[in-house]
Amino acid sequence: MFKLLIVDDEIYVLRAMRKSVDFAALGFDEVHQAMGAKEAMALLQEHPIDLIICDIEMPGINGLELIEWVGDRYPGVETIFLTGHAEFAYAKKAVQLGSFEYLLKPVKPEDLAATVTRALDQIREERKAASLVETSQKYRTLWERQKSVVVEKYWQNLLAGRLAPAQENLQAVNLPLRPQSKILPILISVERWHKEFSLRDEDTLEYAIRNAAAELLLGGFKGDIIKDENGILFALVYESADRSPDAAALEEACRAYTNACSQYFYCSVSCYIGHAVPFDELMEVYHRLIELEQENLSSPLSVQQLDAPSSTGSRQKHPLAIPWSDWVILFETGNKAELFKRLDQLFADMQEAQADTESASALYHALVYMIYHVAHKNGLSVKEWTGLRERSGELTAIRSIAQLKAWSEKLIETGSRYLEQQRRESSMLIEKTKQFVKTHLKDVTREKAASHIHLNSAYLSRIFKRETGQSLMDYIIQVKMDRAKILLTETNLRIVDVCEEIGYENYSHFGQVFKKKVGIAPLEFRKRFQKLNLS
Repeated sequence: MFKLLIVDDEIYVLRAMRKSVDFAALGFDEVHQAMGAKEAMALLQEHPIDLIICDIEMPGINGLELIEWVGDRYPGVETIFLTGHAEFAYAKKAVQLGSFEYLLKPVKPEDLAATVTRALDQIREERKAASLVETSQKYRTLWERQKSVVVEKYWQNLLAGRLAPAQENLQAVNLPLRPQSKILPILISVERWHKEFSLRDEDTLEYAIRNAAAELLLGGFKGDIIKDENGILFALVYESADRSPDAAALEEACRAYTNACSQYFYCSVSCYIGHAVPFDELMEVYHRLIELEQENLSSPLSVQQLDAPSSTGSRQKHPLAIPWSDWVILFETGNKAELFKRLDQLFADMQEAQADTESASALYHALVYMIYHVAHKNGLSVKEWTGLRERSGELTAIRSIAQLKAWSEKLIETGSRYLEQQRRESSMLIEKTKQFVKTHLKDVTREKAASHIHLNSAYLSRIFKRETGQSLMDYIIQVKMDRAKILLTETNLRIVDVCEEIGYENYSHFGQVFKKKVGIAPLEFRKRFQKLNLS
C-alpha cells in the first residue's frame, strides 16, 4: 500500500479532493493533508510519503520551492502539480523538477483519479526495477565475496592434477586467462612469527599478509593470491599480451614485501620466484618451488629465483652424527644446559655444512625418539605430554635450521617441565603411601594404599617401584618386619600377639617371612637381642 500527501493553502480544496476521489480504492492506506509548505515539510519528516499532490501558488514557500526541497531529501517521491494559471513558466519549472504531471484547476475528479493511477503505476515500475537492480547487486556482491574462494579452489584442483586448464573451466570461475596464457608463480613462505599469537590473531595477520602480497607482488598485473592444499601461500602473476613480468622488478618487489611483513605483520617471510610458463608447465614449476623452499635450510628469510646459482656454492650432503644416547642421559637427569650446549654446536655445524632436509629430518626424529624413550622408561604416557601434543608437524619444524632449533628448544623445555612435575607428584605419592602403610600396618594391603590416594593399585605399584627400586609389597613386608623387631626386643608381648599386632593371623606364616627377611626365627631373634639390651 502507498501513502499520499495533499498540499494546498485552501481548506475547501483539500476537503473537495478527499471527498471526490476514493484514494483508498486507488491503493492508498494513508492520506495526509497540509495547509502550506511548512506543514508539509513536517509531515514528510514523520511519514514515508510516496506521492504528493501539490498546489503551486501558496503564500510563503510556494509549491515549486517545496518540491525542490523534497527532491533534495526524498528523491523517490513522485509529484502531481495543481495550478489555477496556465503559465508556461510554471510548466517548464515543474518539468525541470521531475514532476509526474501538471494539472490546471479546477481539476475534474475523474481526471485526477486517472492521473494518480498512472503515477502509482510508474511508482510500481520504478520500485520493481530498483528491486531487480538491488537483487542483482546483492548477488553480484555475494559472487565477489565468494570469488576468491572459488578461484582458490580452482587453482588447488589444477595444481593437484585433478583439473585440466580447459577454456570452459577458466570461464566458469571468471578468470581472464586462456589455456595458452602464462602464469608466474611466487611461493611465499612464512618462516616464523616474531610473537606468540592465538589462532584467531594468526588468521587476521595472514589475511593482512595476503592483502599485502596482492598489492606489492602483483603490481600492475592481474593475478591472485592463493593457498595450495598444503596451506602454502602462492602469488600467481598473470602475464598480459603486452607486458611480461620483469625478473629484477619482481625480486625488488619481493624484498619490499618481506620487509613489510617483518615491520608490520610480526613475521619473517621468504619469497621463491618461478618462471612465467603456460598451464601445461605450471605444475612442474610449482613442485620445483616447493622443493627449493624445503631445501633452503641455511639461507632462510631470503628472496630467491628458481634455478638461480647459490652464492655459497653447490650444496653437498653430509651425514649427520646424532649422539642421541648421550642426549637421553642429559635429558633424563635434567641437565638442560649441557644438552642445549651440544644442540647449539650441532646446529652451527649444520649451518656451516649447508645441511639438507634429510639431515634436518634425522635430527627431528632423533629428538622425538629421545622424548618417547625417556617417557616410556619413566612410565609416562606421551599422549599426556603437552609439548608433543601441540608440536608442529615435521614439515613445519624442519623448514629452516632456525625453525628446527626453536622447535627443539621448546620441546625440551616443555618436556623437562613435565618430567620435573611428574617427579614431584610421584614423590608426594610415595610419601603419602609410606605414611599410610605405617599408620595402618595391621590391615594394610596394596589395594587399600592405592585407594587411599585414589590410584589404581597396579599403577601405584609401578610408580613405587620406579621411584624407590622396591616393590610396594616388599616395602609393606619390610615395615611389618621392622615393627616386629621393635616389639620383640622392647616389649614382653607374646610372639603370637606380635603376629596379630602387625597383621599376621598365622604364626607359621609370620615365622617363615621373618626368617626369610631377618635370617633367624622370631624367638631366637628375641633371645639374642633382649640379652644385648639387658647387658
